[in-house]
Amino acid sequence: MKGPQSFVEASVPVQVPLRLLADLPEGPGPFPVLLGLHGYAMRAKPFLGLMRQLAPEGFLLVSMQGLHSAFVPGAELSAAGERGYHWGVSETPADNQTGHRACLAAAIAWAVERGGDAGRVSLCGFSQPCAHNYRASLDPPHGTPFRALIGLCGGLPGEWVEGDGMPEGTPSSRDTAALHISTLDDPFYPPERIGGFGAMLGTRYRLARHARYGGAHRAPSAAFPEIRSFLAAEG
Repeated sequence: MKGPQSFVEASVPVQVPLRLLADLPEGPGPFPVLLGLHGYAMRAKPFLGLMRQLAPEGFLLVSMQGLHSAFVPGAELSAAGERGYHWGVSETPADNQTGHRACLAAAIAWAVERGGDAGRVSLCGFSQPCAHNYRASLDPPHGTPFRALIGLCGGLPGEWVEGDGMPEGTPSSRDTAALHISTLDDPFYPPERIGGFGAMLGTRYRLARHARYGGAHRAPSAAFPEIRSFLAAEG
């Protein structure tokens, strides 16, 4: 006969590879670093191409590929079954945040080992990772304030929107500049959802701007000159 049993649910850490694609400047460095995080069901290689259009000359560019894979929406039943990657959709938000933070720490360390300046690290995220990036800037994983944050067609942390997420920011965030780009016809972030973004960013960062451009849920090319100028000045 079976004896008494107890049901146990546990979580244990595991190691998984983080894929990085990078452009390394020539010379001894140190170089300003721009880390790129793509959106849901996307890949690191196309995002590196976007980063090349955004960053001023001389930046060390690192495009990070999300740890989790998924079928590209609409391709689930196709013969090719095209796949993309993302930063986690766990029902436990802390799991997503922990994975994102570990990825940032690993990518920063990798870049610094190759001539990147740990004191000049900036983040650029599209859609899904934007909120993660803003949250991480309150307590950067490498112990140094991020220089600049670029948010493209994404949101802010839910706790900020709900009004209980440290509206004054932190010493680290108040030493960081933030530029958030929204588009006017974004079905995921319509005007009524993004209306308060500028004010929420303004109380948490040394310098903050919320800019709006025409377009849908994609990085608007019309914003590229503004982003380059912002990174040249703040990155």
